[in-house]
Amino acid sequence: MKVIRVQGLLVAALAFGLAFSCMNLFAQQAASARVPVGPPGAPRVNVAGPQGPLPAALPAPAPSLAIHIGQSYDGVDFNGSNCGCLPPDTNAAVGGNYVAEAVNIQFRVFDKTTGAVLLDEPLSTLFGAATGGDPYVMYDDTVGRWYVTGFDSNDTGLFIAVSNDATPVDGFKTYDLTAVGGFPDYQKPGYTKDAIFIGYNDFGSNGGYARIVSINKAAILGGTLTYYVNTPASQFRAMPPAQMHNTTSGGTEWFVSTDGTDAGGTTIRVTKMTKYLSNSAKFTYWSLPVTQYQQATTADQPGGAGTVTVFPNTTTTQVHFRGGHLVTAMASALAGDGFVYPKGLYYVIKTGAVPTLLTQGVIDPGAGVAVQMVTVDEDKKRHLGLTWIESSINEYLSMWIGNGTSSVKADVAPGGGFFYQGSRLGDYSSTVLDPADRLTFWSANEYIGSDGSTDIWRTHLTSFTEH
Repeated sequence: MKVIRVQGLLVAALAFGLAFSCMNLFAQQAASARVPVGPPGAPRVNVAGPQGPLPAALPAPAPSLAIHIGQSYDGVDFNGSNCGCLPPDTNAAVGGNYVAEAVNIQFRVFDKTTGAVLLDEPLSTLFGAATGGDPYVMYDDTVGRWYVTGFDSNDTGLFIAVSNDATPVDGFKTYDLTAVGGFPDYQKPGYTKDAIFIGYNDFGSNGGYARIVSINKAAILGGTLTYYVNTPASQFRAMPPAQMHNTTSGGTEWFVSTDGTDAGGTTIRVTKMTKYLSNSAKFTYWSLPVTQYQQATTADQPGGAGTVTVFPNTTTTQVHFRGGHLVTAMASALAGDGFVYPKGLYYVIKTGAVPTLLTQGVIDPGAGVAVQMVTVDEDKKRHLGLTWIESSINEYLSMWIGNGTSSVKADVAPGGGFFYQGSRLGDYSSTVLDPADRLTFWSANEYIGSDGSTDIWRTHLTSFTEH
């Protein structure tokens, strides 16, 4: 959602009562039309492919012996965001000897090996114009380029900045996609060998449902913007395109999402897109049966049961494609606790003529523990790496990494204070694999600082491998 600036820091009055709320204090809070909730009655899609019964219990990946944590350092925090706004919407990418992080509304590049800050600038400097935020940074390992996307200056289009080369401190060229519908919210990028994609919710002309922008990659790398806009079957909270790693040919893009609405369901939707460098793309859909999930209602923290927001949940935010596998994750509630607390749900899907669900797993640290902001990637050994935020009546909002099993995980950024912002946690985190070895995961996520009235949110970046 569009960034709304805080006039100064949170006032001390925040610390005097849990009932305090002020909708206009925080980023991504605006008129209700800009913070939509997916309609529970959104139409179901007619899918191409077998429905079938719910598959037998699928095996989770065998746990690794241990997690080794490499570089681990803080990213952009509230005071360094050049925004004065909440939430951060943190995400990061890795390529070469660089790690880049984007938040509302700052861009920072780190030396991968030392953590030294090599570039730190407002997104308005990167884009060359003011931006409404919702940024996302991505490294394209098929061509060695960096992309940064976000709202344009008047929130009716999208910026995409393309790096001049494989070094993100060597500069970017920015393009403005103006014909995308009027208010392109919740945008998420992906790529194939021959195209760059942005899935978004079109509140300008499509009732808040998803549209897909396809950008001709050869043209934009050559300095010319050529793009197409297509409308898939009704899908709320956007369809994140897959980052198609190490692919040698184009022609097919994949998406994994909930099946039309963020209210819940018993299937996830896999979408195949072809003919995408045209305004008449072809979409093919499969609904894969999974364990029932539903929007969560409650998340706790010390000193405040039910005082952590769970909005938004039940939506995928990042999809990776590696060696015929699609991997994605989301936070949503399960029947075991009456659909109350969000848990981390992750999925591995094998593509082919008919996609099949290989794995569905759950990050569940225990009763009363909420798991939010979940993302996942898969290394070349088929191990999964995940990040999530965890909180409970005994734990402040903390950043965790792991492989989804209760025995292999680490609290890499423990929370230290009360979370006063009661209406939104953020839109996304990220987990990406270092293309240098395809074994090292890099995760970016949020945690709460020691003083919830001034140290409002912090971000953290961690690299790790499984042994």
